[in-house]
Amino acid sequence: MPRLYKRGRIWWYQFRGERYSTQCTDKKAAELESREIERRVADPTYRAANQATLAHVYPDFIAQQQQRGRSAGTLKMYDTHHAHLARVFGEWATLASLNAARLDGYVVVRHSEGAQSPTIHKELTTLRGMLKLARRHGLYPFALDEVMPLVSGASKAGSRHLTAQQVPKLLAQLQAKRASFVAFIVATGADLSSVESAEKGDVDLKAGTILVRGTKTNHRLRTVPILKPFAKLAERAAKGLPFEPWGNVRRDLEVACRRAQVPRVTPRDLRRTHGSILRQLGVEPHLIGKMLGHADSRMVEKVYGQLPADALGKLMGSRVGTQATQSRRKRGKASE
Repeated sequence: MPRLYKRGRIWWYQFRGERYSTQCTDKKAAELESREIERRVADPTYRAANQATLAHVYPDFIAQQQQRGRSAGTLKMYDTHHAHLARVFGEWATLASLNAARLDGYVVVRHSEGAQSPTIHKELTTLRGMLKLARRHGLYPFALDEVMPLVSGASKAGSRHLTAQQVPKLLAQLQAKRASFVAFIVATGADLSSVESAEKGDVDLKAGTILVRGTKTNHRLRTVPILKPFAKLAERAAKGLPFEPWGNVRRDLEVACRRAQVPRVTPRDLRRTHGSILRQLGVEPHLIGKMLGHADSRMVEKVYGQLPADALGKLMGSRVGTQATQSRRKRGKASE
């Protein structure tokens, strides 16, 4: 016979010859939990859905991503996201407990820890993929669109970059090895991990090419030409290979930018500088995307390809002529 009894401060429930802790000190709460215990024991489907945890579903999610051909860099990113999810929710948090309130709470916690909205958005995207897989398997009870928080994925620093004139000012404030490190990023549009893995000989000045050892996606491993605007930077980068580890790169860059009196930039902003310089020279987004290792031009058009009004006017004027240019030409002809 089912029996609810107390051992110490905790109520226990005996059902079908097995003993289960309700983990409750209040009898009424223990009675509610005892009904949950009966459902879990009697219905295997209910039991699975209410006992599946983040730790259970994550290996299946990773296996799915590997089957889809995700790169090692992307899988590593998922590991980082899962680590934050497991830390905040608890690795053994049941999926059924991840309702809208708890997911909203996750956003609050991560913001309090100093995480930016784009970072939280990416972590929630990984969680969404896990829960989507779990729901297909009957392990998650909620509709995703009803519980997932709306967090902007747009980077606040999405337009930050240096101009071609500001880059030399920054290099002048860095030690030779560090300046070569920065020159490599600006000359190639490489991400930080690609620069750290660069080897001697990757910059081939005679052939006019640079090997970028990207790993985040299949497109990041690439050989790019040394373009004329970046020729001197490529020469400087070649002298520094292989690069020494730069543990405090963001802090050191901030100090150097302050001394150079240029906008504060991160390695990612320096990568964006490469794309921005090319865009202001009139290079088409799909070609910039190839240089940066993107699959297509969408990211360039969204982030790297943003032009200030003066640069846009200059570029458009050289292609089709601006209203002011056309007006001056008309006045000149009239005076003749």
